[in-house]
Amino acid sequence: MSGFDCRVLSEHLLSNFPKLITLIAQDATLGIGLNTLKNASEFLKTNSDLKHIDLMKNNIKSLPEGLFNHPFRQKLSIIFDRNNFQSLPNFPSKPNTFQLISLKYNRISCLSDDDIAKLNIIKPSSIFLRGNPIECSCNTLKFLKWVQHSGLISDVDEIECVSQNGTLVILSQFFQNLKTYEVSCQSKLWITLASCISAFIILALIFGIIYYRYRFAFEYFFLRIKMKLRHYKPLSEEFIHDAFISYSHKDISWVKTLYDNLHSKGLSLCLYHKDFKVGKPIADCIVEAINSSRKIVFVITEDFLESSWGTYEIEMTRIHAFREGSESMVVVILKDEIKKDKLPKALKEIWYKVVCFVWPSDSEAPYNSEEMFYVKLSKTLSDGRMKISDDNTSM
Repeated sequence: MSGFDCRVLSEHLLSNFPKLITLIAQDATLGIGLNTLKNASEFLKTNSDLKHIDLMKNNIKSLPEGLFNHPFRQKLSIIFDRNNFQSLPNFPSKPNTFQLISLKYNRISCLSDDDIAKLNIIKPSSIFLRGNPIECSCNTLKFLKWVQHSGLISDVDEIECVSQNGTLVILSQFFQNLKTYEVSCQSKLWITLASCISAFIILALIFGIIYYRYRFAFEYFFLRIKMKLRHYKPLSEEFIHDAFISYSHKDISWVKTLYDNLHSKGLSLCLYHKDFKVGKPIADCIVEAINSSRKIVFVITEDFLESSWGTYEIEMTRIHAFREGSESMVVVILKDEIKKDKLPKALKEIWYKVVCFVWPSDSEAPYNSEEMFYVKLSKTLSDGRMKISDDNTSM
């Protein structure tokens, strides 16, 4: 029947068969027609004496809302065999409405929690599910346990279910080993969970090792991105400073003398206490200072080697120099008779490109005097000098 025929059938039922007890409409193609009814609740409204409804082979996939929502005088037996239901049809959640529900040879693999809850309320005397592709697996374990304990499924001995390995097994036979199967499912669950946790831990460890190994590179590029988001534009061919001086705050007195000597020779220098903005994160200030200086000068002393910020600045400089292809931008001043083997690893890795100066000791010859030191250092910082912004102030 078509949708129009369903409406005609409804009118006949309402007007001509008010005392109808049995309705059989097999192979009538009602699947489309039932769902086109504008008011499905009118379909069986006056047929309250109905006891048996057979809608076998009608290609029905779902039922419209309110189709059986009527005060029937007797419990209904409903046959929905050989249709296309994949779940429980849309029955009203009312007890004592159904005597029998037959859903043989449909496409039901499992009933959902909502379906099970509804059947626990309806409590029909019998439900038939033979011929459905019932799934016997860990995923349907809750449904299988309900089937075993509810007693509502009447044809358990005739139902074939598909196991996880693809074989068919009689459901009643499967229930004989359900406890063992449940334990194996729990074991599989724990194995899967343990595998996921292990995989997560391994990945976390790998990422942690990679991050630790390249943490300064990650931070350098993160700070670069943050500066770009703040609309910071580094000069491509022009630097603000001739050099950024990296030193330990405990060496400030000596660095001030260094600054005065180099500044008197026309060099522009960036220093923490002079150029870093108050309130701005120090990591941002360091990267910005490195980016805006042609040379980076590290004053290596015992105090510098104990400073965590000193190591940080060396790492940032090494990454920046590699990125810009200018490893020769690094200048090192060794004081306190520091030996090369005591230098940070990051500095040793680029040592072949580093320009190194040793602060002269009192016992050295006059031609290794402090004045000669400043002359050579200022010449190195001036080599390849490009236009410098003249906005530095004296200390």
